[in-house]
Amino acid sequence: MNRILLIEDDTSAQLLYKNRLSDLGYDVVVAPTGAAGLMEARAAGFDLFLVDIDLGKGIDGYEVCRRLKTIPELHGVPVVLISGHVRAQEDLHKGYEAGCQSFLVKGDLMLLEDVVRAMLRIRSLQRDLALQNRLLEERHRRLEVATTRTADLEHALSSGSPRGTAPIARPDGVLVVDGDGIVSKADRGARELFGHELEGRHLASLAPESRLEALVRDARTEVQEGIRFLLPERAGRFPRQVVASIVPLVPHPDRVEPMPRIVLLHDGRRPIESNVGDVAALRRERGPLLEAAREVFQPQALLGTSSAVRELRARLARAARSEAPVLLLGPAGSGKGFAARILHFSGARGGPFVTFPCASLAPREYERELFGSAKSGQEPEQAGAFQLAQGGTLYLQDIERLPLALQQRLEAVLASGRLTRVGASSDEKADVRLVLGSRRDLAREVDAGQFSSALLARFAGEILRLPALAESPADLDILTQHLLSRHARFEETRLAPEAAAALAQHDWPENVRELARTLQSACEVAHTNELGLEDLPVPLVDAYRARSEADPRAPLPRPRPRSGFLPEVSIDSTVSLLDVYEKHALLHALSETGGDKLAAARLVGVGKSTFYRKLKTHGIK
Repeated sequence: MNRILLIEDDTSAQLLYKNRLSDLGYDVVVAPTGAAGLMEARAAGFDLFLVDIDLGKGIDGYEVCRRLKTIPELHGVPVVLISGHVRAQEDLHKGYEAGCQSFLVKGDLMLLEDVVRAMLRIRSLQRDLALQNRLLEERHRRLEVATTRTADLEHALSSGSPRGTAPIARPDGVLVVDGDGIVSKADRGARELFGHELEGRHLASLAPESRLEALVRDARTEVQEGIRFLLPERAGRFPRQVVASIVPLVPHPDRVEPMPRIVLLHDGRRPIESNVGDVAALRRERGPLLEAAREVFQPQALLGTSSAVRELRARLARAARSEAPVLLLGPAGSGKGFAARILHFSGARGGPFVTFPCASLAPREYERELFGSAKSGQEPEQAGAFQLAQGGTLYLQDIERLPLALQQRLEAVLASGRLTRVGASSDEKADVRLVLGSRRDLAREVDAGQFSSALLARFAGEILRLPALAESPADLDILTQHLLSRHARFEETRLAPEAAAALAQHDWPENVRELARTLQSACEVAHTNELGLEDLPVPLVDAYRARSEADPRAPLPRPRPRSGFLPEVSIDSTVSLLDVYEKHALLHALSETGGDKLAAARLVGVGKSTFYRKLKTHGIK
């Protein structure tokens, strides 16, 4: 919510302007003199100053404007001077010389609304420009850090170990990638794998048939390993399989953007050697980590109060106690992967949870990556997704992308419980619980000849549907509060009314994933504990404003209702209404905070010195 400071000595004008601006959804603070206004301006952040020229006592409006413009932190806040009558050209010149941005004629409420919106738009543009400058500075600084870290990595690669540590498995190539998926640094091994200059190139163009770019962009705190993809063939070289690991550098809490990601590249034809000490450490930590995962991935972790979510929680709890294969249907970003982990960690299986992204491989690689391959000549034996998930759960993501022939082979594995590796002469047991995920209507895919009817029939009894966020708007608030508590940088972070309205009107095509990304981004750029419209992504804000302009009847954020503590004052009373309301506001704040004056000052929204001064003015001890 935008905050406006009104410096006006006329009580009737104070009430007139404050009521009108409050009805428009602004937070208005009133100061009766120029000196009081300067103190208020320093005590709290404002987006606009409205200053009457003819203040009754003390300094006039011109001087107030001049002094506001000399305060560094207030220099960019627009100042609008209010005149009681039409002024001469010399007086207008005097106001602009003092630094004001516009003039208003006192009592002209129609022009007031237009001028205030125009000034706040200027203020918003100033903030956007300042933010862009900070982002550019931060990006420049991050590039310097990335350069230093890359030098350390290259030193580690050349010497076989990082400085001061035990030996590590040597990758065949290293990339440093920013949050947008752009390669900022690459070593010689990475250039050898991809075959050209990499700096400034987007990952989507380097590995077009993989999901590497999306996985790198989404990686923020957790290391992702075992990402297999096929590099396209080029002159003199056949297609080459690569295994990637993504290591996101942990950002500082004050950073606006996430740190770069380190992508370690391994030749998929060779096994990746592990450090023996690391393996032992992972085994020691496996018990506590598994226990923590079982606490996190519970049916109750699916938040929401809608009937669809309540039914989904109950069905997940029942399915977790079973060993039967499960089909999860739902749009992109609705939480199918999260639900698959609930099925695994809430069940009795103690083996690993393995995700196999069916949309990330070239067609020729599916069979080997899914079912594994036997040793052949110089080629070593390779474990597929089924072997890696032995004793646990295998989640096949985007199952509709799996070729039809492999769908039929998958159904045969479900029927017999056994599988045969590529190039092997004998079969082996497949002790794996299978969970499939799809964003499409598979019954229609069967009718179109794109999906195996026999495979779909295997899941007839265990099909769980995850609702789209737009289908359960009642769950938006609880999800928003949960995500704010997770990503907020300030205590008691909340949404401004207009920002909440923008979220409520959005269609959320990417569902909970998009909501999480939106709120995380907003929390990263916010400067206070109230997220405003200016903190939300630009496309979302533009869509909200376009919808509001296209439908004038669309609900706009209303001013908050007046609290019940306000006193009854007769309209013909000789006592100033503003003084009475202010005194009762102070008393109410003290009552709400149990007499804690610092907490009461925060509740009222003024600085400590201003609050103590107002207590003294009204004789409150």
